[in-house]
Amino acid sequence: MEVLFCGKFKMEKFSDDIQKTLNNFIIDVKKKNEYLPEDEERSKEGKRVEDATNSKTEAKSSELMSVSQSDLCRLVADIRNQLRKNSPKPKVSPSTGPQARVTETLREELKQTRQQIQNDLAEISYLRTRCETAVTECQQEKQENIRLRHEVEVLTQQLSQQSEYCSGLGAACCTLLWRVSRSEDTIQSLLIGSKVEEFLTLVSNTLNSYVTTYKSDWPGMDSDESQFVHALCGVITNIAASAFGRDFLITNPRGRQLVDTFIYVLEEAPHGKSARLKNLILMALYNLSINQNGIKYLSSKRGIIKLLAWLLQEEVATENQVNSLRLVQSLISVEGNLNLIHELLEELPRHVLQELEKDKNREIRELAREITSDIQSQVRHEQ
Repeated sequence: MEVLFCGKFKMEKFSDDIQKTLNNFIIDVKKKNEYLPEDEERSKEGKRVEDATNSKTEAKSSELMSVSQSDLCRLVADIRNQLRKNSPKPKVSPSTGPQARVTETLREELKQTRQQIQNDLAEISYLRTRCETAVTECQQEKQENIRLRHEVEVLTQQLSQQSEYCSGLGAACCTLLWRVSRSEDTIQSLLIGSKVEEFLTLVSNTLNSYVTTYKSDWPGMDSDESQFVHALCGVITNIAASAFGRDFLITNPRGRQLVDTFIYVLEEAPHGKSARLKNLILMALYNLSINQNGIKYLSSKRGIIKLLAWLLQEEVATENQVNSLRLVQSLISVEGNLNLIHELLEELPRHVLQELEKDKNREIRELAREITSDIQSQVRHEQ
């Protein structure tokens, strides 16, 4: 079997090796076909074609060659070998090289990431549930707080009303008791009763609470609280004005506690607004100083001379200055109280005492001069 083979190939499409193979194949085919005479070929064609087409046939036959089937198979085999030889080597399978390990690592990380995302979503769902529960509880607590706040407001209002009622009742009762206690017979009747110690404790606690509560915002003289406290102190002052009452107060533990409270109030109560209260306390302390046990107890209180000297310099109320001078005179008039005299000379400057000796008030002038005389007498006696 022979095949006509065209010699005009587009050689640029093949590689150099394939092109060489084709060139060699063509040369061999040409050599094998050199023995065929051209007139024989033309005679075969001329029998079927007219003379007008002979020239075209000859031109076309000059471009054709006769190729055997065996030669064509050999050409195909050579080209296949060249293609196999020149074909690129297969890539390494991804499952056997370093890239496979990287891929496997990425897959594992992706798996872990997905698992972590699932865990995070579960935790978010749990936290969302807890948040919703907490919000619900918070709303309930808010409602409860509103309810409790309303109850507190109601109770505060009721307490305020009760406090006002108690203050008014106490002011009325104690004012009446204050007037009644002006009689010495009435004082003895009061002190014989079984509620005296409770009354003294009531006065002490009330004074402490009153000063602590109203130190920065002292109430007016006309308020129920002020009248109540003033009446209590007035009752104690009247009790201390009698010999029986003085002795009872200074020998009773609750009475001595009340004396300590009086001294505390003198230290802590503000100036000016508390002048009436301080006046009542100073009178009560002076009445107690008349008693022998009373003067000893007051003399033993550390800082009392310093307190009285401070009141003499800071207080502007005449009655308070008078009662302070009386109490100072009572304390230093006792023989053996030289320490109090020296303390008075240290705490009360000489020029202050001289100014008091020249005061417009006659009672203040006389008391200041008597104190100066007592000091000089005690100092000469000491020498």
